[in-house]
Amino acid sequence: MQLFVGFLLLNTFLLYNSLCGGVAVMSIDLGSEWMKIAIVKPGVPMEIVLNKESKRKTEVGVSLRNDEREFGSAAVGKGVRFPKLVYLYLQDLLGKKLNHPLVKLFQKRFPYYDLKEDPETGTVTFVHDADKSINYTPEELVAMILNHSRSLAEEYAQQPIDTCVITIPAYFTQAERKAVLYAAKLAGLKVSQLMDDNTAAALNYGVFRRNDINASTTYIMFYDMGAFSTKASIIAYQVVKVNGIQDPQLSVKGMGFDRTLGGLEMELRLRDLLVKLFNENKKTSKDVTENPRAMAKLLKEARRLKKVLSANVDHFAQIEGLIDEEDFRVKVTREQFEETCSDLWDRVAQPMRDALKSADLTMDSISQILLVGGGTRVPKVQEILLKESGKTDLGKSINADEAAALGASYQAAAVSNAFKVKTFHVKSGAVYPIEVDFDRYTTEEDGSTSVKHVKRTLFQRNNPYPQRKVITFNRFYNNFNFSVNYGALKYLHEEDQSMFEDLNISHVELSGVAEAHEKYANNKDTEAKGIKAHFRMDESGILNLESVESVHEGNKTVEENVTEEADEDSTLQKIKDGISNFFGGGSDSANDTKPDNADGSEKTETKSEGEEKKADKNSDDKKEAPKLDETPESSTKNVTKKLVKKSVKVKHSEPIGFFVTRFDHAVPASDHEKESLDKLKALADRDAFKLAREVALNKLESWIYDKRDRLFQTEYEEAMTEEESKVITAAINEASDWLDELEGEPAAEIYDEKRDALKKIARPWLARVKQRQDVVPLLQDMEGLFNYSLHFLSAVKMLPEDTQIYTPVEIETLTDLLNSTISWKNETMKEEEKLKPYDDPVLKPEDLRSKMIDLNREIQYLINKAKTAKPKTSEGKKKNETTTEADTTTVNGTTIEEPTTADEEKAADGTESPASEEESQEESPPTADTPDETQSRAEDSQQSTTEETITNENDKQEL
Repeated sequence: MQLFVGFLLLNTFLLYNSLCGGVAVMSIDLGSEWMKIAIVKPGVPMEIVLNKESKRKTEVGVSLRNDEREFGSAAVGKGVRFPKLVYLYLQDLLGKKLNHPLVKLFQKRFPYYDLKEDPETGTVTFVHDADKSINYTPEELVAMILNHSRSLAEEYAQQPIDTCVITIPAYFTQAERKAVLYAAKLAGLKVSQLMDDNTAAALNYGVFRRNDINASTTYIMFYDMGAFSTKASIIAYQVVKVNGIQDPQLSVKGMGFDRTLGGLEMELRLRDLLVKLFNENKKTSKDVTENPRAMAKLLKEARRLKKVLSANVDHFAQIEGLIDEEDFRVKVTREQFEETCSDLWDRVAQPMRDALKSADLTMDSISQILLVGGGTRVPKVQEILLKESGKTDLGKSINADEAAALGASYQAAAVSNAFKVKTFHVKSGAVYPIEVDFDRYTTEEDGSTSVKHVKRTLFQRNNPYPQRKVITFNRFYNNFNFSVNYGALKYLHEEDQSMFEDLNISHVELSGVAEAHEKYANNKDTEAKGIKAHFRMDESGILNLESVESVHEGNKTVEENVTEEADEDSTLQKIKDGISNFFGGGSDSANDTKPDNADGSEKTETKSEGEEKKADKNSDDKKEAPKLDETPESSTKNVTKKLVKKSVKVKHSEPIGFFVTRFDHAVPASDHEKESLDKLKALADRDAFKLAREVALNKLESWIYDKRDRLFQTEYEEAMTEEESKVITAAINEASDWLDELEGEPAAEIYDEKRDALKKIARPWLARVKQRQDVVPLLQDMEGLFNYSLHFLSAVKMLPEDTQIYTPVEIETLTDLLNSTISWKNETMKEEEKLKPYDDPVLKPEDLRSKMIDLNREIQYLINKAKTAKPKTSEGKKKNETTTEADTTTVNGTTIEEPTTADEEKAADGTESPASEEESQEESPPTADTPDETQSRAEDSQQSTTEETITNENDKQEL
């Protein structure tokens, strides 16, 4: 029932803005091994995109060989034969330097890749060819894959798409997040947001269970074991009130992860087991581990074997021609697989424990554990999770493969201006603390200068984002610098801490501080309130320094009119106030004023974006609230106005210049970016050329094979003369030989020109056959129309004179048109029968259609007139009753059945002009039993055009 309600919600949640003209958005769940794509467009809420093989997920890989670029399964398939030219598992190389632990692990797992450092960015790059003239960075390769995902989405949606939400692991650092955005920029994609994959899956879960979320907080753990890593997130669901409106919200409360534990590591262990089993019985003297192609075959078989052993206790692994044409076949049991991975099982539950510790919760607080990712299908993993959690079962109510992609597509629609989506607040959590470091110089009494290194926390661990924060630097009167770094990471395991080669994110240099202070130095009424730096962690989890300002606060005297009211009770009130002050009961609020920070140190102000909007709204409400003067009716008031001077606080702000140097992810120079774009464009142009050529070649080959087959079909063979047969056969054979002898790769235009020349030669021959084929059903339609017309005329002529609604001219016109059409048809048929099959036909489809349209129009005119005709005699004197109703017209026992339309009601007075012939033809083409309802005379008053069916009660079987 919950899923049904969610499905109804999704089918009603999109109210498309008609001004946006068919806008569509997409999401890309970018994993290490697989990617899933989902789209949202008008009428299509959250749908997974099928690739060219009609599969719902696509391998993340790209192959580059001999000027050919392939993606997905085609690329992975080539990886067995050419492993060095196929690039896989790129996600964890983004934004990394050559000496990063994950890069070293990648080289250990895949030793056949040649990696080097990019001299401009300092990050890793692949050497593609032997002479080392072509290099590709992981960002460029990921950009190719992202662009391919967009082409799949556009082909599936049948419209262009350039806006997306991309899912990433929550543990991605600032550098890795920026690298993903840079790859998307190279691909020409507009990224609305980077979204944590577990958060996206949690959003998908919450959208379908919106009605189950209430004010009470519910905690659910999402455990995701993918190909490369394992993550556990604790999500809190509850209904919150924002700006007076209650909506559900999910927030990330805790996070645990293991960056190197995943399905790939299990497959590598299984591959090593296969190597061991092969070496025990091999006949060749070669070492299989030194053959990259053989190792690629073993890894592919290990991947298949892992999936099978998840459902079976044993299975045979088999590879033909593993090395030196030696086949390999061996039986592997699940027990062997689990023993091979025995040291990994101890790490399975650790992300779960870390997430609970991070959220400061116990397992008893978790209502459910939901499994995400392909690695969770391994029975041993589920067994460990059940034992660790103490639960009776594990939740499998969401699609482990598609949940993240669907949740991200919902978010893509939510942040787009083209869709109106039911609000579902999402609060991600910062995985790593971020702090600001700076040096404070202090002059001692002896004149010496001491330096104190100060750290101020900007974002704590698990702080929700998006969020803005302001840090204030007090007692700085000259230009100074500060750094933005990761905070203490002691809560991470030693292996995870090693992923941070440098904790420094960026260095900020300020300018114009002294000038800003000098501007107010001589103003005694102005007090310096420090230098304020405004930071924002955006929806993608990326920290940005938005602005820096110097703030001074001073007093300003203003005058305002004050209304004083004196009444009889004022004297008594003064006495009461005097007694109260005498005994110390007065207000001492004036003595409670304190500086921003009593010790003059720096402070951090925090305000979420939702709170900012709420505060703005509340302040507006306060400004607009009317003042009420409440005075007892019994008191007597004397109102006087007085001009009063008062002192108010005034804030003065001066912008401070700043320059940011990034250490975590160097922004590529414009020349470097242009080089990457040119490289990708050249590949895209080559792919487009290849695709156009293949399409043109397939069309030419299909035309040749089809027409060569028709040459021997009796119907087509008889439709051409002996001379035509020789010419067409020779042209087809010549084109076929040309294709066989063709060298090189000509452009698509060459194939199209060849096909157009063949079509020109064969056009008269094929047109004869086509016209005679089309005439057959049209003749049947015409016979039905003749039968219809004759019965209609018979019914009209049988009407008594006093109830006749048609004039003799109208009846004669229809009779003459019917007779002339029948005569034309019979005469033309006789001429057609005299022709040979290879002669051009005289009975043509377009002539038949034209004749039927003319006859149909005349009949429709008479039928429309019958609807609005008024009886000539009173109702009591009628002998033959003629009734006109909304849906039937009865004339002397003949019933004309017609549906009622709004236009018929308008035509009741018979004064409106007829519908145009073009509009009529678009609505309904003529059929055998249905005259064209849209044809009417130009001189006739407008009648609605509806389907006409005439049924004679005495001849139902014949009609």
